[in-house]
Amino acid sequence: MWPAPFYPTVYGLYGKPTVVNNVETLSNIPHILSHGVEWFRSFGTKTCPGMMLFSLSGDVNHPGVYELPLGIPLRKLIYDHGGGIKNGRALKAVYPGGPSQAFLVPRDIDVPMDFDSLKAVGSGLGSAGVIVLDDTNCMVEQTMKFCNFFEDESCGQCPPCKMGTHYLHQILEKIEAGHGKPEDLQTLQQLSGFVKGRGDCTVITGAAVAVECSLCHFPDEFESHIKEHRCTMKVAS
Repeated sequence: MWPAPFYPTVYGLYGKPTVVNNVETLSNIPHILSHGVEWFRSFGTKTCPGMMLFSLSGDVNHPGVYELPLGIPLRKLIYDHGGGIKNGRALKAVYPGGPSQAFLVPRDIDVPMDFDSLKAVGSGLGSAGVIVLDDTNCMVEQTMKFCNFFEDESCGQCPPCKMGTHYLHQILEKIEAGHGKPEDLQTLQQLSGFVKGRGDCTVITGAAVAVECSLCHFPDEFESHIKEHRCTMKVAS
């Protein structure tokens, strides 16, 4: 019986510690062997050396995968490499490491894209899946979609994750549909705080962080959904 969660470096092949490296890590090895460690460390920052594959998606003119040094400013990634925001819209939020990491708002995008710098501002780099949102996005809807993703990703082995992701998604779906009540916002806050860090893996923590971050930065959007019984960012038909 494999233990849960499955950590290969502790208990892997034949029940022994097993090192598992991703493609990006393996692709660096030939270059390091050919050019040396100091060559590799000449890229990136002192504490986070090397290059990173930044997967830039969302509301940018030139989405794609960019191999760049760790520590590149997020602003430069979005505007110099990604060509800026589509249709001349304003930037609303950026997930620097995918939906599991706290998003950043425009005032924070001069942060260097490395593990230490993003941790210092309360977010994280993860696998560098950068998601850019413009000002036409509804954060209630976006958070609901991400919580639906986390619910689907949950393996269901631990109650905090199985039940937590389900209820977070359910409450957000209710608010987005225009049936939310003021007490739902308090429930979201309490539930997120309770389940965060309690799962056997980080799936439920990712969902909780997504909810907490949206409630912190865009409380007015949640409140307007409840007050108006609809999404006020969408044009009424």
